[in-house]
Amino acid sequence: MNRSAAEKEYEVNYYEIDYNEKLLITGLVNYFGDIATRHFENVGGSLTYSKEKGMAWVLYKWNIDINRYPKYGQKIKVRTNAYSFRKFYGYRTFEAFDEKDNIIARANSIWLLIDTNKRRILRIGEDMYKIFGLTKKDNKPLFIKKVKLPEKFSIEKSFNVRYSDIDTNRHVNNVKYIDWILETIPLDIILKYTIKHINITYEKEALYGEKIKIFTELKKQDEEGYISLHKIVDEKGKELSVIEAIWGIEEK
Repeated sequence: MNRSAAEKEYEVNYYEIDYNEKLLITGLVNYFGDIATRHFENVGGSLTYSKEKGMAWVLYKWNIDINRYPKYGQKIKVRTNAYSFRKFYGYRTFEAFDEKDNIIARANSIWLLIDTNKRRILRIGEDMYKIFGLTKKDNKPLFIKKVKLPEKFSIEKSFNVRYSDIDTNRHVNNVKYIDWILETIPLDIILKYTIKHINITYEKEALYGEKIKIFTELKKQDEEGYISLHKIVDEKGKELSVIEAIWGIEEK
């Protein structure tokens, strides 16, 4: 048994698609999150195990590339690999394949193990190496570039964190940040282009009831699409997340 990897098949449901009958990016990222959780369960961890230990894996960074979005009713296979550990960081890769085994999306991610009671970062212990079948030699990091934000933003929106935004760690689920930034993109861009690449850093957790603000700036890239840059802050102005998305016309 390869403890460091797992895969699962998903069928694109109606409630996960856009007006073009294609999977929303949030649906794809939810698949990634689901297979990561199920992988942890399959090799001996679980949500119950995490609660008993008073710890949890939380996402720090995403770097996702999408070649094509599957359509309603299509089946895709998602594979994940616990790539390496390095002190406080867990590195995990993802791949998504269509029914003909063509890769339609890839992602690298960086995770942190936290103490859920004290809300502080933990050094990765021997139990995690054993659970995922890794050794101290598996310590090569995955590099995810830092998002460079503009000096000024032309779009601004505010949201209140809803109960439905909260996950089992009692903070906003990472996918909700993508939902939020999509609400700041003009509809004509949403209808014509799709996200081909997204880079996200989560700096600070957001909690139920908080008021958050999103700043967005769009940069045109000829007729090929746009780059959107986003900064999400809490009501005190503290940075919660920075995001870069590259929008393009999807291949047929």
